[in-house]
Amino acid sequence: MSETTPQDLSLLNALKTVVNSELIPSRLNSKQTAALCQRLNCTTIELAERLLPLAASFSFAPKSNFNVGAVAVDKQQQLFLGANYELAYGPLTGSLHAEQSAIFNALSHQASELTHLVINAAPCGYCRQFINELANANQLSVRFNQQSYNFPELLPQSFGPEDLGVTTPLARLALSTASKAPDFAKASYAPYTQVQSAMFAYAGDKVLAWSCYLENVAFNPSLSPLLTLLSQLTLNHLSLDKVERFELWEHKDNQFSFKQELQNFAEHSQKPMVHHSYPST
Repeated sequence: MSETTPQDLSLLNALKTVVNSELIPSRLNSKQTAALCQRLNCTTIELAERLLPLAASFSFAPKSNFNVGAVAVDKQQQLFLGANYELAYGPLTGSLHAEQSAIFNALSHQASELTHLVINAAPCGYCRQFINELANANQLSVRFNQQSYNFPELLPQSFGPEDLGVTTPLARLALSTASKAPDFAKASYAPYTQVQSAMFAYAGDKVLAWSCYLENVAFNPSLSPLLTLLSQLTLNHLSLDKVERFELWEHKDNQFSFKQELQNFAEHSQKPMVHHSYPST
């Protein structure tokens, strides 16, 4: 943020007290949300709106120079920040949108059902199609420009999971018993291709961040695990300098692989990349 307003300062000071850190948090639990709302005399949605400039501060947009922030809110009043992320090389298709970032941040932390998505700009058609994959998309409230909309208003006559017979759209990821790398790959949401893929960033034996593949009925807005991983690193205040290697874990029978995408990034960032294939058992 280039300039801090008095309102920003009051929010920042409250955040420092509640989360006990100088760093901007990428998520707030229910108690932290309640404490902040009490300190700032605001509702949860008003708090989410005030957090948007802080969410956008996580943006990495070397090509568009357009910084977008988003905040996903779940039923438990937990808040999950997200921001757009663009690759510094390659085509413009190498980008993650803020809405996708916030949604993965929520899902990867086992959020309950999302109720609101607050954004500092109107969601593009690409993001509206991605949001439509959520199991509760029809009940989701989307807020931007100080106005709230029921999601179906933003995507009339939509094409969604039910059109291809998917009865379990995108909800919580199956992570409750995940302990090994393949477990995170198996948590991928891929009802259309059954592809299992997860990426990890390591420092020694420590996992700095992870991601998995999230698919879309229209295919094109499907979520690359590479871009999600890089976004997660940024949301955790971790630079690429902290990463010693990247690992990609995929099922051996996947009909396509993210190996080349990660290899291209590894060469660009001059980081080692390891690819693992695992069997069904």
